[in-house]
Amino acid sequence: MIGKLEEGRSVTSVAEEFGINKSVVSRAWNAFKTDGTAVRKVGGGRPRKTTPRDDRYIVLQAKRNRFQSASAISQQLCTATGRQVSRFTVARRLHKGGLFARRPERCIPLKVSHRWHRLEW
Repeated sequence: MIGKLEEGRSVTSVAEEFGINKSVVSRAWNAFKTDGTAVRKVGGGRPRKTTPRDDRYIVLQAKRNRFQSASAISQQLCTATGRQVSRFTVARRLHKGGLFARRPERCIPLKVSHRWHRLEW
């Protein structure tokens, strides 16, 4: 697309040839003229607070002590790395690592026969 524009063709003719809107061609051409490249920039959005190593540490701590809260894990991470991370961030990293918060069972689940005997009693 950029090569066609460098040949001297119009934005409209290039857009028709590729079957796209001319505003897309125009934006790509303007980006090429300012930056010298038409490739999208990386790094959009807010930078992550944790590194991949921190994410592995969070999941490992949760697997080592299954009853530890997200707040406790965030405090451990802060003492280990010096970076303060919220409990919500820890919960998101655990969720991504395949660990979810569950409410523990209060008793062994009853079988159908147990329920029937309980109702009869």
